[in-house]
Amino acid sequence: MRVGIGTPLFPQSQTPKGILMTSVSVEAWSHGDGYLIVDTQEWIDDRGEYAADLTEDLRAWMDENGHDHPYDAVIVAWISARTGEPPVGLHGDGEVWSHNLLSSADHLIDDLGFVVLSSAEHGDLMIIVSDHLGLYVAPTVYRSTVTELEDWADYSNATGECAHGHRWTTDDTVTLHAWDGSDMTVYRVPDQVRVPFGDRDRAYVACPTCGKAVRFTCRF
Repeated sequence: MRVGIGTPLFPQSQTPKGILMTSVSVEAWSHGDGYLIVDTQEWIDDRGEYAADLTEDLRAWMDENGHDHPYDAVIVAWISARTGEPPVGLHGDGEVWSHNLLSSADHLIDDLGFVVLSSAEHGDLMIIVSDHLGLYVAPTVYRSTVTELEDWADYSNATGECAHGHRWTTDDTVTLHAWDGSDMTVYRVPDQVRVPFGDRDRAYVACPTCGKAVRFTCRF
């Protein structure tokens, strides 16, 4: 397979910048059977800006050099060829910081794989390298817009509040804790899922204290 220039896997949306949270939805089938999830593109757009120039350059470079897949070594070779220096990963540890979120039960995202790196010339980048099946795809490059690269690993945390002001948090999308520690009980998110009238579009997580719907966001 030869990598060509085409429509990015996740093209840039028109979401305004400056929004420091991603809304979290509930995917459910019935009472007690569901999980938290975010829109992948919204999550990406809150953290990065689609770089058409770098995406086209990377794909063209791969094609010219006979690379079919965006392996870590290929990404490193591209950066090195274009800048004269290899990239570095988080805190300068390694050359790239890899994330594979396929079929992860404790993540808000389960449909992509990506790497994060820093380059002297291009700055901080996030590059999508695989899809929801874990298969390599034509890479898509984003310029990171967050201050800390650690924010690209914020795909398991969510905080929420119900209409009565009870606040809850999860750091693994499965267990639920009172935000202020007022309730020391550890609840399970799936156990609190409710699907009114069997309508999956109305699914929500019920507040363990009062039963009202808890609306979550993924903050960073």
